[in-house]
Amino acid sequence: MDISDIISGTKGLNITDRLCILSFALSMKKEDVLIKKEMRLNQEDVELIKSLIEKRTQGMPLAYITKTKEFYSEEFYVDESVLIPRPETELLVEEAIHIIKGMNGPVRILDVGTGSGVIGITISKHTGHRVICTDISSEALKIASINIKRAGLSDKIGLICMDLIAGIKDRTVYDVIVANLPYISQDEWDFVSEEVKGFEPKTALFGGKDGLEVYRRFIDALQGPLKDNGWFLCEVGGRLQAEAIKDMLVRKGFEVSIKRDYSGIERIVIGQWISLS
Repeated sequence: MDISDIISGTKGLNITDRLCILSFALSMKKEDVLIKKEMRLNQEDVELIKSLIEKRTQGMPLAYITKTKEFYSEEFYVDESVLIPRPETELLVEEAIHIIKGMNGPVRILDVGTGSGVIGITISKHTGHRVICTDISSEALKIASINIKRAGLSDKIGLICMDLIAGIKDRTVYDVIVANLPYISQDEWDFVSEEVKGFEPKTALFGGKDGLEVYRRFIDALQGPLKDNGWFLCEVGGRLQAEAIKDMLVRKGFEVSIKRDYSGIERIVIGQWISLS
């Protein structure tokens, strides 16, 4: 069996999936897979490729099969312990980087619910500042640690296993806090694809009845570790959630703006704490 047999004989998968699986299994670039379509495969490679194809046809996300996901033009390691990074989250990172680059002196940054670490790593890499990343899942932090080492940022990023910001006492330590917490509501959960529900960690997705249960707890404690005039940025699931979080923040003395994603959905809430209340 050669590469062309796999490409032409695989039913139910698009060409992108087939090429990605072949590239991963054979440790080849996708363009080389196409160039070397007549290359014969040994039995071990054939069995591996078939097992990966079977996983994909059963709905396993491609990122979990190849253990890789691109984010902000970089490759990150992922597995079933962490949420697969979404393109929408790049907007959260862009806004955070823009704010941080406009600040003077050292900037203390906290990434809450870091998962695979892509937010904190990307912010640190593009600003040069130290970032503390937290997550309630020790397994997620193992993945974040792998990505931190791959990025060469072990001296720039710290990891803490804790529930939100429960272990942080000093409210003045952070200038910028970034969070991408679970925000899928009960009603929305019923319509989430089986590929997501069946494989990605529910604790990183489901935010309770209205999707805001975790954010309510977080915002109630936010003024503890946030510096006066500090910034808070988070990702949400649309207009209703964005407006609800905006109201919560305004009541606590924040000036708030909302940014739409590339599909026009209200996705990023940005607040600056200007009034001690």
